Amino acid sequence: MKTKRKLPSKVMLLFYTVIVLGITVLLVPALRKPIFSSLSSGKKKDMTYITDLATRGPFRLTVTERGQLDSLNNVTLTSKVKGYTTILSIVPEGTMVNEGDQVCELDSALLVDKEKQQQIQVTQADATLKQAELNVDIQKTQNESDNDAAELAWELAKLDLNKFLEGESKRDLNVKQGAITKSREDLQRAEENFEFSKRIAKKGYKNQNDVEADRITVVKAEIDLEIAKEDLKVEKDYVQKRKLKELQADVKEKERNMARVKNKGDATLTQFEAKLKASQLTYEVEKSELERMQKQIQACKMIAPQAGQVVYANQGSSRRGNGEDVIEEGTEVRERQSIIQLPDFSQMKVDARIHESKISLVKEQLSVDIRVDAFPSETYLGVVDQISSVPISSNWMRPDLKEYKATIKILPNGADITKLKPGLNAEIEIQIEERDNVLQVPVQSVLTIGDHRYIFVIPEDGIPVRKTIKIGQASDTMIEILDGIEAGEEVILNPRTHFADELIDLEEQLALDKKEQESKQAPGQAGRKSPSSRNPGKPSAKSGKQPAGKKKTTGGATGFMKRFDKNSDGKVSKEEAPAALKERFSTIDSNKDGFLNAGELSKLKPPSGGGRPSGAKRP
Repeated sequence: MKTKRKLPSKVMLLFYTVIVLGITVLLVPALRKPIFSSLSSGKKKDMTYITDLATRGPFRLTVTERGQLDSLNNVTLTSKVKGYTTILSIVPEGTMVNEGDQVCELDSALLVDKEKQQQIQVTQADATLKQAELNVDIQKTQNESDNDAAELAWELAKLDLNKFLEGESKRDLNVKQGAITKSREDLQRAEENFEFSKRIAKKGYKNQNDVEADRITVVKAEIDLEIAKEDLKVEKDYVQKRKLKELQADVKEKERNMARVKNKGDATLTQFEAKLKASQLTYEVEKSELERMQKQIQACKMIAPQAGQVVYANQGSSRRGNGEDVIEEGTEVRERQSIIQLPDFSQMKVDARIHESKISLVKEQLSVDIRVDAFPSETYLGVVDQISSVPISSNWMRPDLKEYKATIKILPNGADITKLKPGLNAEIEIQIEERDNVLQVPVQSVLTIGDHRYIFVIPEDGIPVRKTIKIGQASDTMIEILDGIEAGEEVILNPRTHFADELIDLEEQLALDKKEQESKQAPGQAGRKSPSSRNPGKPSAKSGKQPAGKKKTTGGATGFMKRFDKNSDGKVSKEEAPAALKERFSTIDSNKDGFLNAGELSKLKPPSGGGRPSGAKRP
């Protein structure tokens, strides 16, 4: 019987190494290029460089973001019942319903009982309202009668006054004046009879008694005349004046009484009208409450406003052990809680968030390529439909993050979008611009230091060289090169890993140059020499080329950077800085990025002997 021979462990290790190396070469083009170029050219290069080539070709400027699918015409049915209620019945999730179909019924038993009680309140309020209306009508009629009676009494008082002034006063005076005239005539007649009696008594025709009687008659007539004169005086000076004042006072009193009756009636009417308004408001409130309860009862039956597929609006909640408010029969729901969503699957959209650095590029009606995670082999076409004008609420963990909501409308364009479901994750690629024959390199190969852009290239001799470049627009992966390198040059993708010290010195040099320019602009500083004149052997940082790896004479800032930069990332954080620098960290950090670079450290003045800055403790 044959037995299988086991391969030696060294052979197996070599076998697996070859496989891993092959996979790495196939999957990482950036690593494949330097390996093959080294083998073909026969020149020795640093295998730790990750490189790529500067190429000319189509340049697509795009914005790529993540988002979620949702229906463009999505209707959410929420509970409109006040407080809490219970789901009695609900159609199964995924059911296709038509417009007008009942999709959910909430418990309305308590509302029905309240409705009956409210109907009693409405009936009582209606009876009180009708009684108040009758009271107002009765008071209006009573006021009319009282006002008419008071006005009639006033008119009669005025007639009595006019009757006295124009009739009774003259009549009474004439009566008194007539009495005086009569008394005077009676006196004259008595005097004549008395004289006649005296004459004939002398002749003997009358006796003395007759003469005495005639004399008495004369005295009586004189008395009557005086009485008549006194009656006229009393009538004129007292009786008529008194009666005139009485009649005038009566007219005024009747006039005041008429106003008093009118005001009293108006006051009473106002009270009844106020009660009527209160009764009307009470009735309207009770009736409105009844109508609200009836609407609440109607709201317990949720009707689909459009055709669609039923999707339960399950929400996260800490009240449930499983972390969700499960929508099902028997679940208690609150007012305004979403219960059912009816998405229209024939019109779909993607809700995405655009970072503030890219929002200026995104415009409405731009074309969008959409790739749904659930269907990776298919690409859907869309268009930017809406862009919010203000940033949406940021994450509490990142309050400085500013993002704008964008709605991407998915176009049918022959694709089957009916299989898309709300909530699926998708990647959108907004097509900003596309140009041909553009020189471009990967974005990770370009370094930004101050206002300058640099790139490291590997020429034929294999020694990396730093070049100053000008860039144009940048996509998520590639950046346009306007000047500085040519197509076909090999660029290094990880320059900060290999040239950290040189970049620190470059940052320091640029900071010194900037400080020198500022000094030249200040009065009395024109005679100072530039750093390049002080170090004639050191090439300028603004020159187009400089061999990488050739060390420059470093100042105090470089020493500080090497000493404090514990993780060798080319900058000093507040945690890495010594205690003395931490106290002045915010002051030294001029660009407020939370780190100290070589330019900022160069502003520290070390002592004449070099070493650490004054006041700083040795780390």
